[in-house]
Amino acid sequence: MDSLEQLNQRLREGVRCDGDYPPVPGEGNPNSPVVLIGHSPSGTDAQTGRPYSGPAGELLDELLAEAGVKREELYITNLVKCWTWREENGLRVNRTPSAKEIKEWVPAWLKPELELIRPKAIVCMGGPTAQHFLGKDFKITLQGGQWLELPEDSPYLKLTGHRLDPKPFVMGVVQPNYLTHLQEHAPETYPAARANLVADLLKIKRVLEGKLPKPKAPKQEELDIPF
Repeated sequence: MDSLEQLNQRLREGVRCDGDYPPVPGEGNPNSPVVLIGHSPSGTDAQTGRPYSGPAGELLDELLAEAGVKREELYITNLVKCWTWREENGLRVNRTPSAKEIKEWVPAWLKPELELIRPKAIVCMGGPTAQHFLGKDFKITLQGGQWLELPEDSPYLKLTGHRLDPKPFVMGVVQPNYLTHLQEHAPETYPAARANLVADLLKIKRVLEGKLPKPKAPKQEELDIPF
């Protein structure tokens, strides 16, 4: 099996993305007990070759720092390694990857990443990523910020057949760009939402300190945040 460095080098050298952008491999501490996973790189990430390197990444770094976590203590990657974009008013803007794109990318690239890292905890950035691990009924508004056990019918497990060992705990949190959205469109809600996300990220620090979480049973039914 490739090392993580070899896997990422193979990705850089062997794959080109739509629009001839380079893929964006994961980065960080390959021995970290915690992996942060987004759904796909941004346009800025495609230019820099690094995940969470644009404004959302700068905000994520701020939030992690407030929680006492250094970015280099974690491993950060995405379900899909290419920038997924759509054209809007003549510009290319970010979009959520399709089920077909996830089906193509996850077994080929995310699965071997997780096999090599063997994390104790996975933090899913945003609803689409969390649903890939925790199922389509996962709701950020109800279960966000909670450590949950990876269900046996997890879409990730069904797609990859990967029986993760150790079996990681999984937490879904809102994307940093959700806070940016609130700051622009509902500024009165921004301080509380930011504080909530920092509180969620504090749970990462406990795992880094060797304190494994006690997961809660999932709840059902409520409106969700589309980030």
